[in-house]
Amino acid sequence: MAYPKSPAIALWNPVWTVIWSYIFTPVFGAFLQRTNWSEMGERDRTANSNMWMVLGLVFMFGYLILEPWLPESNYENFYFLGSYTLFYAAWVIFDGWAQVPFVRDRYGDNYHHRLWGKPIMLGAGGLVLWMMMSLTYVIGIITLFPDVLPPQLPPKP
Repeated sequence: MAYPKSPAIALWNPVWTVIWSYIFTPVFGAFLQRTNWSEMGERDRTANSNMWMVLGLVFMFGYLILEPWLPESNYENFYFLGSYTLFYAAWVIFDGWAQVPFVRDRYGDNYHHRLWGKPIMLGAGGLVLWMMMSLTYVIGIITLFPDVLPPQLPPKP
């Protein structure tokens, strides 16, 4: 009696890495996809995902540093959402989605699907850490350098 071969490779589902990355940042998706590319032996694509992971960290920390000095306007609540969505879209177009057809064509559904518990917990922990750092940074600036921030808009009547 012949048994089907067990999948020789273990990957995170690339479609779900793209989906979860909107919530947990492209850094999360690029890290998981970098691991997938490495598992598949694709060195160039591993390096490309690594570059996007670094770019994501630069974007997140760059925004964190610049946010207190962004100009005040009626749209200030959307600065991060807009820039984050543009960065996410760039990652999906130039790197994130490339793994979906690659895995589908090479393996179909014949690979070991890694479990999502640990990555999701790490992604949530990373978000909490980033929020704590953001809050600490902004409170520190307000406390230590109150004259450095731009003047506030007058209250609306």
